[in-house]
Amino acid sequence: KDPENYELYSFKELGRGEPRFVETGREIIAGQYSGISGFRHLMGKMEVTFSSKEETQEILELVRYANVESQKPLVEDQLLFIAKYPKIAKKLLTLTPLE
Repeated sequence: KDPENYELYSFKELGRGEPRFVETGREIIAGQYSGISGFRHLMGKMEVTFSSKEETQEILELVRYANVESQKPLVEDQLLFIAKYPKIAKKLLTLTPLE
């Protein structure tokens, strides 16, 4: 991805020279607007793989719903739970109006 698309000022404009990309420099999080590539990368760092693009998309959709519900990025335990138990996560994220 091109950092100029999402960073207000470049490293050179701030007088910091050439950018150095280190693991702690930028954080990829899973949230409401997460893309499938970033999500696969994030889950891969947690040693979670998916059998198909459809499965990845289904889990990502649940992660997005959970993010909207909690109004903050999900932590590793939440992501692992959703990936391991998608049916349970879907039930937990289903909102039923009171009668």
